Amino acid sequence: MKRVALVLCGAVALLSGCDKVAETSCTSESSQAVIASIVSDELVKSTLAQLGNEPSAVQATESKVRATVNLIKVTLQDIRTTKEDPDSTKRFCEGTVKIIVPLGMINDADAARRAIQVSNVATLIQQAGFERSADSLTRQLNFTVQPTDDKKKTFGEVEGFDAQLTALGEIVASHLLRIHIDARQQTAALEAQAEQTQLAQATAAQNQADLEMAAAENKLANQAISEVWKAVPEATRAQYLDMQRAWIKKKTADCNIKAAETSIDPAIKEAARLRCDTEMTAARSTELRQLMDG
Repeated sequence: MKRVALVLCGAVALLSGCDKVAETSCTSESSQAVIASIVSDELVKSTLAQLGNEPSAVQATESKVRATVNLIKVTLQDIRTTKEDPDSTKRFCEGTVKIIVPLGMINDADAARRAIQVSNVATLIQQAGFERSADSLTRQLNFTVQPTDDKKKTFGEVEGFDAQLTALGEIVASHLLRIHIDARQQTAALEAQAEQTQLAQATAAQNQADLEMAAAENKLANQAISEVWKAVPEATRAQYLDMQRAWIKKKTADCNIKAAETSIDPAIKEAARLRCDTEMTAARSTELRQLMDG
């Protein structure tokens, strides 16, 4: 990346009175100001590009992005002149760019990126080649500065800082997106909860209907065995009464066990118990009829 930006006279008025800027050098305040301005301007563009890739199309105006970027402080340290031509006013420079990102912005970005399951800020910073200390990011920066012919403005160029601007743009964009991501997740959670509630209600209604069917079937089975038992000759009934009582106890125990193994849902358990009772009762009715036929 190689971008040209200028600092108008107003940005250095306190130093030069807007007549002439001092001779441009790598370490001059006007040079440092123009390079910091380039980084900030390009960071605005990088952030807007990142937001443009967001599927939810967050409404973030350039002014809002710029206001956010203005919270990030850009300074230059340990500046060195790497090349100087006596026949040219252009200076080739190298230094350490120090970028201070508010911790709240970093925390917001981390929370947003965690929510959408992408790499965290620490990974972005590491991949971009920054060294980090709390909210301070540093890296070597190559740049050039040159005054205009009338020496009233300073031009600057920054070289090889694309990856770093992309990483910083992702951090700022993630910070701005957090509120939208949180709202989106909250909406998704509410929708999922509503869906689960609806499913639970439908399941409960289905289980209740199944229970009512099992109860109706059991009622018919018990009515049938009652009629069969009444039809058994009295003498035979007396002979098999103890056996019938034992069968009833066994049926109750067996069906309770089977119901317990079926589910912890009360309706499902009761339906299973009733169906077990119905099945055993129907089988017992057959045995009693055979007893009568015998």
